[in-house]
Amino acid sequence: MINDEQTSLLHSNKKSYHPGFTIWRRWHVRFAAVAIFMSIINVLFASGQSIGLVLFLGSFNGLTGVYFVLFFCSLSFTIVFSLLSVWFGFKKQITRSMVAFRWIKFMLLVGVFDAANGFLIVFSSHGSRVPPALSSILIQIIIPFTFIFSKILLPKTYHWRHILSVSVVLVGIAFSLIPTFKRMHDGTTQTELKDGWYWPFIFIFGCIPGALMNIIQEQLQMKYTQEARENQRTITRFSVMYFQAVESTFQFATIALCFALDLVPNFGTSKDITSFWSSFSKGFKCFFNDSSLGSDNRCNYAGGTGALFIISYLGTYITSTFLTDHVSANWLSILSSISPLISTSFWFIFPAINKWAGVGDMTGWDIGFSLGALPIILIGMFFYRGGGTDRKTEENDHFIDEHPIELFW
Repeated sequence: MINDEQTSLLHSNKKSYHPGFTIWRRWHVRFAAVAIFMSIINVLFASGQSIGLVLFLGSFNGLTGVYFVLFFCSLSFTIVFSLLSVWFGFKKQITRSMVAFRWIKFMLLVGVFDAANGFLIVFSSHGSRVPPALSSILIQIIIPFTFIFSKILLPKTYHWRHILSVSVVLVGIAFSLIPTFKRMHDGTTQTELKDGWYWPFIFIFGCIPGALMNIIQEQLQMKYTQEARENQRTITRFSVMYFQAVESTFQFATIALCFALDLVPNFGTSKDITSFWSSFSKGFKCFFNDSSLGSDNRCNYAGGTGALFIISYLGTYITSTFLTDHVSANWLSILSSISPLISTSFWFIFPAINKWAGVGDMTGWDIGFSLGALPIILIGMFFYRGGGTDRKTEENDHFIDEHPIELFW
């Protein structure tokens, strides 16, 4: 649910009751506290994911590690989430109703869209294809995409405050990017599309499956919860770990089967199967710091930067799955507008790392405008919560959770 009469995140005008959460069946925590905490943690992990991806890709020479990053990370996610789901299954927190075949099609779609988002965004993210100055602008298009597709695919009803919220958030984003726009106008930042004029469009197109995967994820969760309430089941929420285990498996399978995309001229990074295998095998050697590579200084950092990206990804996806279940995909897209501000601060505070990763110079103007944009975005978030739930069925008064929900499942 998105809000309740006593524990609304920011004073909703639509009344409902959320019983809160339990932690290991012992401690009770209010919904508002958990929702705020999860939102903050999601922003921090998403920032780490953004920074980690740039650093991980920078650990390889040129474009040689792009497909390896996709393959290895998706494999890691599948292994970790599968092990966690086995544990939660052993604790009987994954029920028979969750593993029914009817839910597989949703997780299959999410996995395929997740893989498509990975291919398009990761392959576009190298500085020679879409410079950081442009990618920080283009990534924000996921917000209107999410709101539009949510309205089409989900039972959504938007209050005027929801529309105002998105408008204010986009104003805040534009404000934070003023220094970037100025450098682009003055020609003092790198905006040259060295590998082709079409890469920014591929980057934008990659935001579409990124929005769709969160929306379909929310669709599954809404349908499962409604059915569980109607049948008066004890557990009314779809397992986060089981969902991520199955979704990540489909994501990994899609990425593995589509390895030939790395051989596509003007898109992939390998000229032929021999160079593909050379880059792919070197990726494993880099990550595990194989001594046979000699004094490849960048490779020495692949293990650490890869671990940062993988851990941040795991945290982002766990909290994202929670938020699409109990809040909405739209709220998640609004949260995503804060991460670039944190990333900008990181690159400014650590100029040596910035130079190593090739992100581009950050000045006091970048930090000033980023800090100035933060209250604008927070005001937009306030308006969104003030508009109440954007769901038509989730707040159905006939079926509500009467008992606290276990948080860690």
